Amino acid sequence: MPRSGEVEVRYVQGNGGPVATTVAAADPLRIVRGLPVRRVRSHPRRRHYAGWFWSATNRDHVLYESRLELDRLWLADFAPGVIRMAAQPMWMCGSDGTSTRRHVPDMLLEHADGGFTVVDVKPEEFARREEAAQVFAWTGRVCASRGWSYEVWTGADPVVLANIRTIGAARRTGSIDTTTVACIEAVAVTGMTIDEVVAAADTQRGPHRCAGEVVVQVVDGGSYGTAVRANGLDLVRGRLYDRNPRSPSWDSGLVRGRLVGGRRPPWS
Repeated sequence: MPRSGEVEVRYVQGNGGPVATTVAAADPLRIVRGLPVRRVRSHPRRRHYAGWFWSATNRDHVLYESRLELDRLWLADFAPGVIRMAAQPMWMCGSDGTSTRRHVPDMLLEHADGGFTVVDVKPEEFARREEAAQVFAWTGRVCASRGWSYEVWTGADPVVLANIRTIGAARRTGSIDTTTVACIEAVAVTGMTIDEVVAAADTQRGPHRCAGEVVVQVVDGGSYGTAVRANGLDLVRGRLYDRNPRSPSWDSGLVRGRLVGGRRPPWS
């Protein structure tokens, strides 16, 4: 295992100021609140789809370099234990035997328990290649020397991801009508499907605009939020999105998603 003092870390503070230090002296709180250390450019014939993800956790945009990284951001944004995330957070440079490694991890996640996780995102077929595996092994050892967790993420269940994207559609709470929220909270009972909650709200006070989205917002962050966010697997496994490509609207799938608790999601 490399000694942490031998590995250099470079990052950019939130005010744009560059910092050069070592892993041993690096402040992860500053890193996770900093800026990406490299610029991602878009150009014709680019093989990867890059962009900016609006994070409800950060209340700000987070950079991604590929659709696979975007998927990991969705999971991090949904995980109740993640309180901050950063993309392209730092350069890591140090010796690995006779080689010198220079690597930018894809993400840094800050957890509510005070821990940090460094994440590299790679398609499974590429992650298994010898060169990539060596870089990941070195990065994992460096992170362990600092007390940070490390993961190489290669993908997740597409149904889970589709469900989380559906829930995420209602996470910008500023666009949610508070009167409708109050009505939904008044009629929602654990065990009801989302479709049943919407129907109950319509029966009580008449049709509500975007009532389905409000139910999802209540599930995600309201009175049911604690159970579902901490035990989100049951809701997500309810297949809020239908696998059938002929029925892409969320209404047909969300009817299966019940307001229940149970197990912790695997990504939290």
